[in-house]
Amino acid sequence: MTSPAASEPSRRRGDPDADADLGLLLWERGDRAGAEVAFRRADERGHAGGALYLGLLLEDRDEIAAAEAAYRRSDERGHAGGAFNLGVLRWRRGDAAGAEAAYRRADQRGDGAGAFNLGVLLEDRGEMSEAEAAYRRADESGHPGAACNLGLILAERGEAKAAQAAFRRADNRGDADGAFNLGLILYERGEHAGAEAAFRRADDRGDGGAANRLGVLLARRRNRAGAESAFRRADERGHAGAASNLGVMMARGKHPDGAEAAFRRAHERGHPGGTCNLGLLLAARGNHVAAEALLRRAAASPDGRVAGLAAAALEMPRR
Repeated sequence: MTSPAASEPSRRRGDPDADADLGLLLWERGDRAGAEVAFRRADERGHAGGALYLGLLLEDRDEIAAAEAAYRRSDERGHAGGAFNLGVLRWRRGDAAGAEAAYRRADQRGDGAGAFNLGVLLEDRGEMSEAEAAYRRADESGHPGAACNLGLILAERGEAKAAQAAFRRADNRGDADGAFNLGLILYERGEHAGAEAAFRRADDRGDGGAANRLGVLLARRRNRAGAESAFRRADERGHAGAASNLGVMMARGKHPDGAEAAFRRAHERGHPGGTCNLGLLLAARGNHVAAEALLRRAAASPDGRVAGLAAAALEMPRR
């Protein structure tokens, strides 16, 4: 865990602000023992930030009960960060009511992360109006995930222009999901250059879905090398559809062993197209028993196109 940002501390004796600042400076320098002593002094003198920083240090070394107690003291002294971190710990142990109360206190104190987590909790409960309001507060504070989640709510109810603006704010703040969803909207509107740029930004931020969509876009432009590279990145990030798409490209490139391995990864990740493609490949190789089992599974898929292809393959006579 990295420490919070520190400024050069003042040196007034008995000043809890100075103790907290000193603790931050020592933490940044790698002197955790010294930082803990300074944070404890600040905490003992009633400093909200000192209690928060002590909690972060204790949580980092897995002393969860002591960290929660420190966060509680920070929260009781009115610190937004104390309330937020207390909420996170309570959520992790299944105390949804306690987490909600803590997130609400953080939100009321102007904490964007608290408002965002409150929004997620409310959305999970289906309280969409309250969730949207919480996301808006978090978005106004500059929270990237909140802008993206707000965009998803707006898109769901057909407010495409407002959704696009929200996704763009998230993207501008470095959010991979925001860039990905912006790319989807731009692609649907026929703005393929803008979509490609958005998918590339999301891909650069490690998003597997964006790398896959970029691969699809490049494949349609017959940029085989670029498409295969994008599918590989997405596959390495665990994207099931990308593994299947990579397998298709490898099969077309006369690399059946690589194609089979890619289709197997897609199948193991639960992708119906990967299951069907693996079945078709094994059938072509004469492994009809294994192929039939895979094709029957694919034929039961809710994906109509995949199910139809698998069903048709099952009806074909064996050679």
